[in-house]
Amino acid sequence: MGTEEKKFFYDHFEKNQIWEIGSFGHIFTIILFLILTVVVLYFLIKLDTRHSRKLLLITAISVSIMEIIKISLRIAKNQAYDSWVPLYYCSLFIFAIWLTVSKNPKIQRIGYIYIGMGAVIAAPFNIIYPSTSLALFPIWHPAEIHSFVYHFIMFITGLYILIKKIYVPKRKDSVIYLIFIFVACIAAVILNEALGTNCMFLADAFGLPILDTLASSCPIIYMLIVFFAQGVLMFWMSFGIYNLIIYLKKRKKQYGN
Repeated sequence: MGTEEKKFFYDHFEKNQIWEIGSFGHIFTIILFLILTVVVLYFLIKLDTRHSRKLLLITAISVSIMEIIKISLRIAKNQAYDSWVPLYYCSLFIFAIWLTVSKNPKIQRIGYIYIGMGAVIAAPFNIIYPSTSLALFPIWHPAEIHSFVYHFIMFITGLYILIKKIYVPKRKDSVIYLIFIFVACIAAVILNEALGTNCMFLADAFGLPILDTLASSCPIIYMLIVFFAQGVLMFWMSFGIYNLIIYLKKRKKQYGN
C-alpha cells in the first residue's frame, strides 16, 4: 500500500484493501455489534424511565454532531451529493430522535414509531448486509466507524424504547409511519430530480441485481416497490417480530408458573 493510501481520510481503495461481506472482518464486525448491544442494553435497562427524555436528548445531540462532522468533511473533499445528503432510510433516525424529545406527545410518538418500528430492524440489517460503507471502506476508516456507531445507536435506541415500554406499538401506528416515510420519499424524489442523487434509494438499487434492472427499465414500478418496502413492509415486519416476542414471553410465563 502506498503512502497516499495510508492517509486516514483517503477514500479510494482496492478490493483487497476492504473487508468484503462474509469475510472474517465482516463477521468480526457483527460479533462486536452483538456484544456491544448486550453490554450497553444491560446498563440501559437499569436506568429509571424518568431519565429517558434526557437520554434521548443526548442521543439526538450526539448523532447530529456526528452527521455534521461527516457532512462537513465530505463537502470539504468536494464529494457527490449522494455521499452526504442525509435523506436515506437510516438518515431519518436523526429527524425522528429529535421528534422524541418534543414536549408534544403526538410529535413524540411520530419519532417513537419510526425508531421502534423501522430503525430497530434497519440498523442490524445494515451491519449484516452493509451494501454501502463496508463495501467501500476498510473497517478502520472514519466513514466505516461512523456507520458502525450510528447504526449501533439506532438499534440500541429502538430496543431501549421498546423494552422499557416508553413506546408500545399499535396497529394504527402504521398510518403515521406510512405518512412519515411518504413525506421523506416526496422530498427524496424532488432532490433526486434536482441533484441527481439516490435519496431513499428511489433512483438506484445500489448493487441489488434484480432491482437494478427494474430501476433502469421501469423506474416508476421500482420506486413504488422501494416505497412499499420502506413504508409498509418494514413496519409490519417489526410489528410482527415485536408481537411474536410478546407472545412467546407470555407463553413462557404461563408454562413457567
